[in-house]
Amino acid sequence: MKKLIKNGTVVFEHEEKKVDLLIDGEKISAILAPGSYEGEAEIIDAEGLYVMPGTIDPHMHLGLYKPLGDAFRYDTPRQAVGGLTTLINYHRGKGNYFETVREAIDDGENNSLVDFAISLGLCAKVHLTQIEGYIQELGITSFKFFFDKQDIAHLFYDIPKEEALTLDKADLYYILKQLREISPKLLLCVHCEDPDVFRALERELREKDIDRYSLANFGKTRPTFVETACVADSMWINSVVDGNMYVVHTAAGSTVEMYETLKAKFGGNVTLETCPQYLTLTDEAKAGLLAKVNPPLHAQSDIEALWEGIRNGSVKTMGTDNVPVDKAKKYERGDDIWGVYVGFGGPGMILPVLLSEGYHKRNIPLHTLSQVNSINTARIFGLESKGEIAIGKDADLAIVDLDLERTITPELFGYSDFSIYEGMTFKGWPKYTISRGEVIQKDGVITAECGRGKYIRRTV
Repeated sequence: MKKLIKNGTVVFEHEEKKVDLLIDGEKISAILAPGSYEGEAEIIDAEGLYVMPGTIDPHMHLGLYKPLGDAFRYDTPRQAVGGLTTLINYHRGKGNYFETVREAIDDGENNSLVDFAISLGLCAKVHLTQIEGYIQELGITSFKFFFDKQDIAHLFYDIPKEEALTLDKADLYYILKQLREISPKLLLCVHCEDPDVFRALERELREKDIDRYSLANFGKTRPTFVETACVADSMWINSVVDGNMYVVHTAAGSTVEMYETLKAKFGGNVTLETCPQYLTLTDEAKAGLLAKVNPPLHAQSDIEALWEGIRNGSVKTMGTDNVPVDKAKKYERGDDIWGVYVGFGGPGMILPVLLSEGYHKRNIPLHTLSQVNSINTARIFGLESKGEIAIGKDADLAIVDLDLERTITPELFGYSDFSIYEGMTFKGWPKYTISRGEVIQKDGVITAECGRGKYIRRTV
């Protein structure tokens, strides 16, 4: 049966408007004047609620610390509670990508509650010879470059050093150039932290008598300029080849300022992404070293600069950098700043953070937040059927109660046994999450079976 979402306020790209939405199967089939539809349909009454596009999270590392299939099965339901309907997972590492990506797709389609795509990490020289095959055979159009793995990719991916990419600025230049020659739509996602600088700072800090259990001291190994300088260099290189570059997990307010200066100077196709942790937590977070991550958490001034970047359009997308992990794994190598592994879970936190911190606390319009939540992401990553409320698009929706408050407690940790947000309360959560026309979450309860998610093949 068709579904009619009535009496709600629908959040479009540039405005909020009282309209009814008709869903036929998996698609939005009509946008109607309130009360004008007279046919048969299952009614979802959205009185007092706001209908937004479902969240698209372009930055996850499912399978890094836990088995991929389990991560899809046990983490995507929590993501749906936060309004997520689509994710993009970073796939990297050992083995033949034509084989391992197909295995990852099977893991997702057998276990995921939501739809998913894949971005590929470029780690070995052979990867650069196979890019057109990744596009045509695997449907992948976004790739990742890791400055933080410069000169050491072979150690992470268990390959001979001569077969690994150096991952220096020369590699960045040649890869951006190669992608641009294939198609301007191909996207290179870049982890921007200058390894020459942060390795020197780390060596210097190791020689000092410091508090080895301080999150703020870990941050001193990678202060804000380490990211900002790397983004500036990368933007300039990108402009030389007219590339399409995406800066992942922007954490520094100075990066936003520098981006705005360089963008006005010479243009170039560059996108800044940030994450919920960089919009909510500082290097004095109660979670301590459980919140160790690269790039590190910084100061309140960085938080405010990132929010202003969202307001003015400089920061266009959000990803969680979500990696399901338990405390035992985090502390496997030790419990100080040198031993604790980086990364943490943060499933389903994009929309609650945007609404609670962006809308309620900073008065950023809902349509601006919706662009960051989904619309921009779908366009940048080539998710053609996703991202906005329009006729013919997938009916991926989050029907939001702006006044609903939830405190992060263990049932909201996802597939991890801790959360860096534990005890924090966020205002604004979806009452319903709808994926391709199916209600998969209502009032915090999952209403669909895992294994319904589809792999999204992309093309240029």
